[in-house]
Amino acid sequence: MISSELRRVAQALYELPPSEFTSARNAAARDAPQRSDAAAIKRLPRAQAPAWAVTALVREDGALFDQLLELGERLRSAQDEGDPVALRALGAERQKLLSSASSRARELSDAAGVTLSGSAMIEVSQTLQAAMTDVDAAALVRDGLLVRGLAVTGWDPVRLDGAAALPHEGGSPAKPARAARPRASAADPAVAERQRKAAEAAAWVALDEVTDAHRSVDELEGALDDLANRRTELEAERGEIEEQLRGVEAELSEVYHDIQAGERDRKAAERAEVRARKRAKQAQERLDQLG
Repeated sequence: MISSELRRVAQALYELPPSEFTSARNAAARDAPQRSDAAAIKRLPRAQAPAWAVTALVREDGALFDQLLELGERLRSAQDEGDPVALRALGAERQKLLSSASSRARELSDAAGVTLSGSAMIEVSQTLQAAMTDVDAAALVRDGLLVRGLAVTGWDPVRLDGAAALPHEGGSPAKPARAARPRASAADPAVAERQRKAAEAAAWVALDEVTDAHRSVDELEGALDDLANRRTELEAERGEIEEQLRGVEAELSEVYHDIQAGERDRKAAERAEVRARKRAKQAQERLDQLG
């Protein structure tokens, strides 16, 4: 039996950026009044970045997450009714809303210092799609204890085992073991229809993955272009600095030469001064002798 205190502590811990999780978890385990809770807290795993980002989205922008779930319900209804016009319209709305939600998740992650790579952003989108598709997945995401991403895999139910740090509060939403997929035949139109809907759902997922991957490629290409431009600027600056350095070295060589010449001239002048003093002294002595 999971205590309400354990759930409260866990939810607070998963609000922290992953980089702060381990030290905060260990401190919470030390401070836990119940030994059983302390042991359970100590076993809590750190959330992967995509899972943390989705949890942050649900926590900070619940209205946007609600829109996703509501759109998921409308998509399921349109599929059940076999309305192709509605499916096309909802499909376009789905892609737009998923893109907005994924961008919002990245924005929240950036603000918290949590880095999301291109593959992590794909996983964020897949997790949001799973929540739209499966009510149990949506409930698990809402709990705020997600530690790994979710994915829709065609006709099969979303795999929820191990996705959250603790079971869903209303009971574990883990799916039953995968059953053998029925084989469609002309005599079994219901099975064929289910498979058609499953294939359609899988196609939507695949299309979204392609879109997300293409967006990631575009972002990376943009970043590489920026780096290439910066490299060109730095190489030009380096060329200017090297040219300036060559000029400074040439001028410094001239100064060294002038110093050496000056030293020779100074020593010659000092010797001339000594000789002149000697002649002056001799002249003075001669003058003294002549009275």
